[in-house]
Amino acid sequence: MDVSIGAVAILFTLSLGAAFILFRFLQSTAGINKKEYQMGGAAAGFLIIYGMLHYSYSSIAKSAADTAKQQLSACQADLNNEEAEVAVKGTVVPAIPDAEVVYATKTVSLGEDGIFHFSARKRDLKSSDPPAIYVTTEQNHVHLQLDPDEDLGDLKIPAPKEGR
Repeated sequence: MDVSIGAVAILFTLSLGAAFILFRFLQSTAGINKKEYQMGGAAAGFLIIYGMLHYSYSSIAKSAADTAKQQLSACQADLNNEEAEVAVKGTVVPAIPDAEVVYATKTVSLGEDGIFHFSARKRDLKSSDPPAIYVTTEQNHVHLQLDPDEDLGDLKIPAPKEGR
């Protein structure tokens, strides 16, 4: 497990503080007996506390990393899903009162500010004949052929000219 120097410094400081309080003020005792070495007193207490904190921190960090990996996998799966919906949003400039914005079989009313939004399937946008968006009024219409490489969250559609 990769532990940053900042985390080690914090764990060291917390362990040192805890050992100081336990052994200076609370008169605690501790001992570690291994074949290779023996340790007692505040040094053993420090090592035990540091080990417990390091184990706890490592477990929490591993859990957070696993969660982040799962979220990343889910996001990558969504990006690759051809059936996933893609948000399409744009503005008709200047705004036209009572105009409709049509995408394939979806129709949305154009707001007074000229902004519209709806969702589309990725598969449709990446086809060899991508769909178009139509802005229609009773007298005329204008259309925009969608390009999947374009920023579909900020389309600009010029208003239809009078008499078209």
